[in-house]
Amino acid sequence: MPITSAEYILTYFPIRGRAEHIRLLLEDCKIPYQQNLIANEDWKQLKAQGPETGEIPFAQLPVLQHDKLYLAQSGAIARYIARRHKKYGQNEMEMSLADMMYDTVSDIRQVYRDFIFDENWQAKREKFVENASNRFALLEKYVNRRNTPYLVGEDTTFADYHLLEVIHIIQRVQSDIIKPYSWLGSFCQNMESRPNIAEYLKSSRRFEKPVPLPHA
Repeated sequence: MPITSAEYILTYFPIRGRAEHIRLLLEDCKIPYQQNLIANEDWKQLKAQGPETGEIPFAQLPVLQHDKLYLAQSGAIARYIARRHKKYGQNEMEMSLADMMYDTVSDIRQVYRDFIFDENWQAKREKFVENASNRFALLEKYVNRRNTPYLVGEDTTFADYHLLEVIHIIQRVQSDIIKPYSWLGSFCQNMESRPNIAEYLKSSRRFEKPVPLPHA
């Protein structure tokens, strides 16, 4: 599918998963993109073919296509878009902090993944909520010292979209998970009230499921 230099194609499944923070970034910045949604029945063949053609480099999704570039790994995709659209921070310090915060949020997301894909998830729910809350407490303590509306500074970086999505998916398990944390509460309000994000969250373009599990 030919695209112009101003367009991206994001290939992923029809779930939020590892692509949703990329979608939030694209939507908030009004960056034109197309979604190439992969059905489960087509994935086996595409997974086998992708590494041969280079279009799915490591047999996993998401993949971002931009001109002749096929970029895998959700963090690499988010950083690529952020660099091209001034969402990586205003200086070297902010860029380094954005990297740190993105990885910190990734650690919290992994706690969610370990829980939600566990066969004994019901028995482990209380422990998961405690673990996630403790990690949010550490994050709250750090950002309170910085006293900025977003993770790094006065404007969003790619890390902020990642945090918003991770909060949203954990709230599906425990709706009041960030209630004790004033900065995180303000952060969510700030992000959700950004006009382009507010519109996207209500739109049919957003998928309900974080992962394809009945209890997610």
